[in-house]
Amino acid sequence: MAYVILRQIFGPSIRNKINKDEGEEYWPDKPPFVIAGNHVGYLDALALAVLILERYKVPPCFLTTPRMWRIWGKYLARKWLSMIPIQEGNKEDSLREAMAALRQGNIIGIFPEGRRNTDTKNLLKGKTGAVRMALMANVPLIPFGLLNNTGHRLGAAFRSLWQDDKFINFFLGQPVDLTDFKNKPIDKMSLEAATRKLMLAIGQLCGKSYPF
Repeated sequence: MAYVILRQIFGPSIRNKINKDEGEEYWPDKPPFVIAGNHVGYLDALALAVLILERYKVPPCFLTTPRMWRIWGKYLARKWLSMIPIQEGNKEDSLREAMAALRQGNIIGIFPEGRRNTDTKNLLKGKTGAVRMALMANVPLIPFGLLNNTGHRLGAAFRSLWQDDKFINFFLGQPVDLTDFKNKPIDKMSLEAATRKLMLAIGQLCGKSYPF
């Protein structure tokens, strides 16, 4: 419901903010898959949702921090916005819910940095959830990079919808090759190695280094 409303009201404005949209050939033919990228501003998730809705006609599910649930409320977050909470101290429940969504043929969107990153040169250390889900569900892991000057704060991001000099550049990359990590125990070492591979791919797409 909310995605329909958001798409009708804000979709055209957000789509107009996307100045570049490159890598169309790397979109999978159909879900399920995990898509992961860098996190810059408040419009990141909405821009990604607009592009996914445009192509697949289904909204992505986003793993989000508990703070987003406090902003929207549990009912709206889960039922209207397809948010999956990352529970501090109980991340296994979040993982199970995301895995269930993938088994049902959905798309999982995630920002491995874990929060908005204002550093223009370096990515934050990537969390391992994206590669863990892709390996466990055996689905493609698609990296993307964003350049976004629409605002790190909610007010600035909202105002940017009417400012011609504010834009989002979206760069999709080819699926991360996880062949070396499949059919092996999913342990901390392999997750860290696979996550580094993902973050390096994201860094190449958004023009940032990954110093970890």
